[in-house]
Amino acid sequence: MRQIVFLASCCGLLISGSLHAQDFPRVSQSTVVPDYARYQIVQSPILAKLTIRLDRFTGQTWQFSSTAEGGYAWGLMKRNEASTSDIKVPGKVNYQIFMSGILAQVSILINTNTGASWCIAQDPKLGEFWSPMD
Repeated sequence: MRQIVFLASCCGLLISGSLHAQDFPRVSQSTVVPDYARYQIVQSPILAKLTIRLDRFTGQTWQFSSTAEGGYAWGLMKRNEASTSDIKVPGKVNYQIFMSGILAQVSILINTNTGASWCIAQDPKLGEFWSPMD
């Protein structure tokens, strides 16, 4: 009986050890913030240049970029207005960002009150900006 218990224990250790070896590193794609937090940083899982700081109250966004001096800065991203359905409740969270793991163009800024949405668009001269979705 002791041999069966010993053998079962050894098998359990082997299985748990091989499962632990298969752990994958966790990649951060968004800061974890409390529900009331004003700012959040979100990163595309496929493009590091799409690291965005979001003002969840106003919907303003800034893109992480390099400076000419070799440092880093937040560059304001332009957002083309969608419609009058972009209602903001003062002092409350009104926006969030979804970043696709498949296509950068499926990065969406949404007004959580009304559903007004913008997707990432790119212009060779202007860079990335938010374009309204129908």
